[in-house]
Amino acid sequence: MPESTVEKIVRSRTKSFRDIHVALVKENTATSYVTETPVKLARAIKGKISDKFTTEKIYSDDTVEDVSTTYEGTEVELEVNSLAPQDKALLFGHLYENGFLVKNKEDKAPEVAIGYRAKKLNGKYEFVWLYVGTFGQGFEDNYETEADKATTQTATLKGDFYERQIDKNYHNSVDESNLLAEHTDAAAAIKDWFAKVQEPTKATEAAE
Repeated sequence: MPESTVEKIVRSRTKSFRDIHVALVKENTATSYVTETPVKLARAIKGKISDKFTTEKIYSDDTVEDVSTTYEGTEVELEVNSLAPQDKALLFGHLYENGFLVKNKEDKAPEVAIGYRAKKLNGKYEFVWLYVGTFGQGFEDNYETEADKATTQTATLKGDFYERQIDKNYHNSVDESNLLAEHTDAAAAIKDWFAKVQEPTKATEAAE
């Protein structure tokens, strides 16, 4: 009997966060998911991505029969070096025309996908796409008077992301540290991860 092989799992800490990209979601329906070509956002400083779940215990015969878990969404908080007016128009639905950025109370943040990558201590990257959400919580621009020692300011934006309608997927990622030789599609995808919003591919079944 051939000796079974044990898959090696690599767990390496994250040490960087970079290359935030945004793609406008053009269609998000039960039958179609379409995005525009991703564009690079501001330079990344910090990111906090929090998947939120609620759990409910189901009881019978005075004990826990089952536990129901529901995905509530993903909270995204990004700190970047600065947002250009073009970025604000894209993310928050403001009007940018003839050099003027005009905000209206009726503006609505459009649905977008966001992608980024994070470097590990072993030199490999984790590549991520969140499929759909909005930055409807707005953003914070910080200002401070200039003193003897200049202090630069950053911008923070907060968003709510959720599952797309076509298949209920909300996240797609590739951890480069754990790619095997047969993971050829994933290896090809990370070579140009931000060219488009990446879709997972299923392994091809061997012919009988």
